[in-house]
Amino acid sequence: MRGYLLAPVVLALGCGPAEPALAPAPPPKAPPVVAASAAAAPAPAAASVAAVAPAAAPDPIAEPAPPPGPRLHAVEGIPWIYPTPEKKGERYLGYIRVGESVALRSPEPVRGAGCARGFWAIEPRGYVCNDTLVARENPQDARPAFDATLPVPGPFPYKYAISNGAPMYNRVPTPGEQARVERFLGPAGKFEPLSKFLAAHEDLAVPEPITPTDPLPAFLEGGKMVRPGRFDLVRQNIPRGSMLSYTKAFAAEGRTWLLSVDLTVVPADRVRPFRPSAFQGVRLGEDVTLPLAWFRKAPRAKWRRLESGAMERTGTFFPARSRAMLTGSAAEVAGTRFLETKDHEGGQVVWVEESGATVVEPRQKRPFGVREGMKWVHVRITQGTLVAYEDMKPVYTTLISPGSGGVPVKGIDNVKASTTPTGTYYVTFKDKAATMSPEKGEDRSFWIADVPHTQYFHPPFALHAAYWHERFGEPTSAGCVNLSPIDAEALFHWSDPPVPPGWQGAAGAGAPENGPTTAVVVSR
Repeated sequence: MRGYLLAPVVLALGCGPAEPALAPAPPPKAPPVVAASAAAAPAPAAASVAAVAPAAAPDPIAEPAPPPGPRLHAVEGIPWIYPTPEKKGERYLGYIRVGESVALRSPEPVRGAGCARGFWAIEPRGYVCNDTLVARENPQDARPAFDATLPVPGPFPYKYAISNGAPMYNRVPTPGEQARVERFLGPAGKFEPLSKFLAAHEDLAVPEPITPTDPLPAFLEGGKMVRPGRFDLVRQNIPRGSMLSYTKAFAAEGRTWLLSVDLTVVPADRVRPFRPSAFQGVRLGEDVTLPLAWFRKAPRAKWRRLESGAMERTGTFFPARSRAMLTGSAAEVAGTRFLETKDHEGGQVVWVEESGATVVEPRQKRPFGVREGMKWVHVRITQGTLVAYEDMKPVYTTLISPGSGGVPVKGIDNVKASTTPTGTYYVTFKDKAATMSPEKGEDRSFWIADVPHTQYFHPPFALHAAYWHERFGEPTSAGCVNLSPIDAEALFHWSDPPVPPGWQGAAGAGAPENGPTTAVVVSR
């Protein structure tokens, strides 16, 4: 999926009590050691970046606990994190999402250019303008709504659904209001299949109704607006085929409702929830090594070799999107080439036809632009594979979905052709969840809400989770590198730079204060 990050829709709140006097800026903590810089890509511009299972080699990890002490709360808009206490250009270290908070390095704001009330020095580095987008005190009046829409740890920070054409209400409407607003939307619970071009977007959508498992939030009781300051009943309609992120499902006014992450209320019978994909790649190490064969779109027959040298089917299959380690040996029998696997069945070695296997082998030479000791990933468009490396050691492999346009053609725009650009790039920005759309602003005809674990490497192109399909191994995306949600989380936590606690996103290339970045090598 390609697109612009959309500004998070947030509560409009004040900045709390009167601001204290400004103090001199404290020295920042020493930044991480940064490797010698290659030709690093610049950090994305504001318009493209945030207008909105890993440990050693990717395993899921828990977010560190927030440090004790004073904190700064994001209450509105996009609080950007600057490298120094000054607003200068469009260079950012990261940003904070509304409803989240970060630890302060100093309890007093510091002087700086471009922000009249100074800047807050935050952990572990950087400065945030002391304006109406942040508050020193926890905003108690908005806290219940913020807490109700916080993400959860793991590959699925929110629940997700696809719209059949659904209104986003600013409060729970009465039955009469529902009838009036939805009279032109057709029967609730019905849907038409999407066009062939968008068919993958509903691969994991299920028709079963969403069960209300949560109580009506207290801040919605009595017909109250979900966000103070709103006056219209309907914020906007979610276009058919666009996607919704939500956290709660509750019953009210004879119907099941979803609390959207953007703090609107959506009728559950006008969306279809997504079934979570369980597909995931594999960590490489002592137990699993390269070379390895992936079986992508279809099951592949297992074969055994007879004493005569002939091959015969075992009657069993490797499932689609499964894998097998290879010994490196091959045999040609009756004009068909077979590969020897490390699997055994009935005491005999299992073989597979080479034509049905996608073989992943370790790179023997460091690609141009990848520095010694650097983390990097190698994406193969024609194979639909990804291998993650620490220097020259492969540590993870999986299937991915590159652009549906296949291999890019020189002179043809990648965005228009839906192709993944080839070359060596660097992670420029990591975002825990980014809403994507080919359009800017509120009046959009299509969007995908809160795409988890997004890593931009050549904006608008990114590595990111695809929670709507599992055609991994096949060209499917609009140009980005689609990963399973489990793989996307694993690679997000493994790659450099890490996103500090409390931050929603962090810049990579172009922000040396955040430490080394990760190279992304895309080849045919």
